[in-house]
Amino acid sequence: MTLTVLLLLAVPLLFGALCLVLPTSGLRLSALVAGSMTHLAVVIRSWTSVERVAADDLLGTDPLGHLMLTLISVLFAVTSVYFVGYHRKRLISQRVFLACMLGLLAALSMVCLSQHFGLLWVALEAASLAATPLIYFRLGARALEATWKFLLMNSVGVALALLGIFCVALSTTGVGEPVSLTVLELVRGAESLDPVWLRSGFLLALVGFGTKMGLAPLHSWKPDAYGEAPPPVAALLAGGMTLGAFVCILRVVQVCSAAGLAEFASFWLIAFGLFSIATAAVFVVGNNDYRRLAAYTSVEHMGVLVVGIGLGVAGSYASMLHAMHNMLNKGALFFLAGFLWRLHGTNRISLVRGTISRSPVAGVLLLGTLCATCGLPPFGMFFSELGIILAAASQGQWWVLALFVTTLAVVFVGVMTAMLPVVFGDPPQAESMIATTGTEPRWRRGVMLSAAAVLLGLGFGLGVYQPDSVRRALDEAAQSIARPQAQAIAALEQPEVHP
Repeated sequence: MTLTVLLLLAVPLLFGALCLVLPTSGLRLSALVAGSMTHLAVVIRSWTSVERVAADDLLGTDPLGHLMLTLISVLFAVTSVYFVGYHRKRLISQRVFLACMLGLLAALSMVCLSQHFGLLWVALEAASLAATPLIYFRLGARALEATWKFLLMNSVGVALALLGIFCVALSTTGVGEPVSLTVLELVRGAESLDPVWLRSGFLLALVGFGTKMGLAPLHSWKPDAYGEAPPPVAALLAGGMTLGAFVCILRVVQVCSAAGLAEFASFWLIAFGLFSIATAAVFVVGNNDYRRLAAYTSVEHMGVLVVGIGLGVAGSYASMLHAMHNMLNKGALFFLAGFLWRLHGTNRISLVRGTISRSPVAGVLLLGTLCATCGLPPFGMFFSELGIILAAASQGQWWVLALFVTTLAVVFVGVMTAMLPVVFGDPPQAESMIATTGTEPRWRRGVMLSAAAVLLGLGFGLGVYQPDSVRRALDEAAQSIARPQAQAIAALEQPEVHP
């Protein structure tokens, strides 16, 4: 294990332990911010050194994991700052809550760094367990119901995923020599894997990890969890936890692609993806809770991610681009959802009107975030969804293209019809408003809006201009999914260099 990998796991755990023992709220919040920022600094530093994953490494920074780790670290760093402004009344132990947030960061880091399927499964389950107390923040009956649904559905998912890993392990029985369950070892010996067991393993892993990702039909935990968890936690789940589960699916896709089962995997990825987008389209229309509405847009975007992967190299690049902008947009969207609740005192769309009149900055940010989430130019999701459309057209998959465009259009109309009055509508009567921000210091609202502005600004900037380093990272990650043999050959032929 290299020093970089060790720091990526140890830093959040160390600061999480500090949150448990520090005596005051201010010190614990400082530890949260310092831990997240230090983790981000280590991640940024890791991009300046060349570090290849050997075939027998359990942990390492390959192109796919490195990209996802960076996205998750950026989200956690900004969320920790937002939480300083958001945190007000302590319903759950602050020590436990902040320690679990940093524990979630450590677990998701291990997911991104894991090169062994067994370790990958353990890390994702650890992330689910760390997230559970975060959902139960309000300690009410609805929070308890959402928490139990999260645990129940994710327990089903983790069981199916484990069965899938067992099937992948059984596919190695005919190789002849012992093969470990590391990704590179499996890719290197992919031609000798039993295709029947590998197909079974892929389907079970897709459903199991897809449950944690929020793919339909096992997505029903998502609206409840996102609706009851505090907005910064919902942002971490929508932009971080889902990426961890997505990485797990992509590891199995890498093995299937190397084994010549790319067409089989593509069919099921596209099928589950389109079904998820269609499901989101059904529930978005007429929804009267803006946080549950945001949850269903997350179901939609998870479907977009797997459809892109199912369309080969071009679609995989668009999917990586979509993953990056989904993290930025979902973070900003849930940050603003938290501000809307403080401003209006309710999550009901019918009672929230005229945000731009009551808070012009929040109204402008909300409008920009809605445009980004719905894929309007010049935001990045426009280009990622356009890339998926072009990939489907280039392969002659016209039915995929037609369903993809139709369901996206329904989601767009549903979201904008519901949310534009929230921005521009006539403000409610003074006697019907619940004032929740008047007793708060102005700096808290400034911190909350600044965090949302940072993520939205990054999304806008990366939509208008994409630096070569970002484009290269996205391309390398996409290539490692669609053409994993190149990564395996590089690991065998080139020595590993540690910083």
